[in-house]
Amino acid sequence: MAKTLIYESTVKTLICDSMIIKDVLLADTFMKRFVGYMFREKPHYNAIIVKPCNSIHTFFMNFDIDVLFINEAMEIIKKIEGLGPGKVIMPVKGAKMVIEGKAGLFKSLKTGSKIAIL
Repeated sequence: MAKTLIYESTVKTLICDSMIIKDVLLADTFMKRFVGYMFREKPHYNAIIVKPCNSIHTFFMNFDIDVLFINEAMEIIKKIEGLGPGKVIMPVKGAKMVIEGKAGLFKSLKTGSKIAIL
Protein backbone atom coordinates (compact mmCIF):
# COMPACT_ATOMS: atom_id res chain seq x y z
CA MET A 1 0.00 0.00 0.00
CA ALA A 2 1.48 3.35 -1.02
CA LYS A 3 1.82 6.01 1.66
CA THR A 4 0.49 9.46 0.92
CA LEU A 5 2.82 12.47 0.83
CA ILE A 6 1.32 13.86 4.03
CA TYR A 7 3.00 11.01 5.92
CA GLU A 8 6.32 10.79 4.05
CA SER A 9 7.95 13.73 5.82
CA THR A 10 7.14 12.23 9.21
CA VAL A 11 8.61 8.74 8.76
CA LYS A 12 11.33 8.10 11.34
CA THR A 13 13.67 5.41 12.68
CA LEU A 14 13.66 4.22 16.31
CA ILE A 15 16.76 2.95 18.08
CA CYS A 16 16.67 1.26 21.49
CA ASP A 17 19.46 -0.90 22.86
CA SER A 18 20.56 -2.93 19.81
CA MET A 19 17.14 -2.75 18.08
CA ILE A 20 16.60 -0.53 15.04
CA ILE A 21 13.03 -0.06 13.80
CA LYS A 22 12.57 1.70 10.46
CA ASP A 23 9.39 2.96 8.81
CA VAL A 24 7.96 4.60 11.94
CA LEU A 25 5.21 7.22 11.65
CA LEU A 26 5.51 10.33 13.81
CA ALA A 27 1.88 11.10 14.66
CA ASP A 28 2.23 14.64 15.94
CA THR A 29 -0.88 16.24 14.48
CA PHE A 30 -4.44 15.78 15.69
CA MET A 31 -5.51 13.76 12.65
CA LYS A 32 -2.49 11.41 12.65
CA ARG A 33 -2.86 10.85 16.42
CA PHE A 34 -6.60 10.28 16.04
CA VAL A 35 -6.38 7.69 13.24
CA GLY A 36 -3.20 5.73 14.14
CA TYR A 37 -3.80 2.01 13.47
CA MET A 38 -7.60 2.27 13.56
CA PHE A 39 -9.65 0.58 10.82
CA ARG A 40 -6.66 -1.33 9.42
CA GLU A 41 -6.43 -5.09 8.95
CA LYS A 42 -2.68 -4.99 9.68
CA PRO A 43 -0.14 -2.28 10.58
CA HIS A 44 0.70 0.14 7.76
CA TYR A 45 3.87 1.25 9.59
CA ASN A 46 6.23 -0.82 11.76
CA ALA A 47 5.46 1.52 14.67
CA ILE A 48 3.69 4.78 15.40
CA ILE A 49 5.02 7.49 17.74
CA VAL A 50 2.03 9.29 19.23
CA LYS A 51 3.14 12.68 20.53
CA PRO A 52 2.05 14.23 22.81
CA CYS A 53 0.29 11.33 24.51
CA ASN A 54 0.03 9.62 27.90
CA SER A 55 -2.99 7.30 27.40
CA ILE A 56 -4.42 5.24 24.55
CA HIS A 57 -7.35 3.14 23.43
CA THR A 58 -7.54 0.34 20.90
CA PHE A 59 -11.13 0.84 19.74
CA PHE A 60 -11.68 0.13 16.02
CA MET A 61 -8.39 -1.78 15.79
CA ASN A 62 -8.22 -5.27 14.30
CA PHE A 63 -4.93 -6.61 15.71
CA ASP A 64 -2.94 -6.70 18.94
CA ILE A 65 -0.19 -4.16 19.62
CA ASP A 66 2.75 -3.62 21.93
CA VAL A 67 2.89 -0.22 23.62
CA LEU A 68 5.74 1.81 25.11
CA PHE A 69 5.12 4.87 27.28
CA ILE A 70 8.07 7.28 27.06
CA ASN A 71 8.99 10.08 29.47
CA GLU A 72 10.67 13.43 28.80
CA ALA A 73 14.14 11.83 29.18
CA MET A 74 13.22 9.40 26.33
CA GLU A 75 13.11 6.41 28.72
CA ILE A 76 10.57 3.61 28.61
CA ILE A 77 8.50 4.03 31.78
CA LYS A 78 5.80 1.47 31.00
CA LYS A 79 5.54 -1.40 28.53
CA ILE A 80 2.42 -3.33 27.57
CA GLU A 81 2.70 -6.40 25.34
CA GLY A 82 -0.11 -7.88 23.26
CA LEU A 83 -2.78 -5.26 23.97
CA GLY A 84 -5.93 -6.37 22.19
CA PRO A 85 -8.66 -4.39 20.43
CA GLY A 86 -11.28 -2.54 22.47
CA LYS A 87 -9.06 -1.68 25.45
CA VAL A 88 -8.35 1.58 27.27
CA ILE A 89 -5.08 2.43 29.02
CA MET A 90 -5.57 5.30 31.45
CA PRO A 91 -2.99 8.12 31.65
CA VAL A 92 0.49 7.03 32.67
CA LYS A 93 2.14 9.51 35.03
CA GLY A 94 5.21 11.09 33.45
CA ALA A 95 4.53 9.82 29.93
CA LYS A 96 5.06 12.39 27.18
CA MET A 97 4.64 10.08 24.19
CA VAL A 98 3.52 6.59 23.29
CA ILE A 99 5.04 4.22 20.75
CA GLU A 100 2.74 1.55 19.33
CA GLY A 101 3.88 -1.42 17.28
CA LYS A 102 2.69 -4.81 16.09
CA ALA A 103 2.43 -7.35 18.94
CA GLY A 104 5.86 -8.86 19.65
CA LEU A 105 7.85 -5.97 18.19
CA PHE A 106 9.02 -4.63 21.56
CA LYS A 107 9.50 -8.01 23.26
CA SER A 108 13.23 -7.48 23.88
CA LEU A 109 12.89 -3.90 25.19
CA LYS A 110 12.94 -3.20 28.92
CA THR A 111 11.52 -0.52 31.18
CA GLY A 112 14.25 2.08 31.79
CA SER A 113 15.83 1.70 28.35
CA LYS A 114 16.43 4.87 26.36
CA ILE A 115 14.82 5.45 22.97
CA ALA A 116 16.31 7.56 20.17
CA ILE A 117 14.24 8.91 17.27
CA LEU A 118 16.08 9.74 14.04
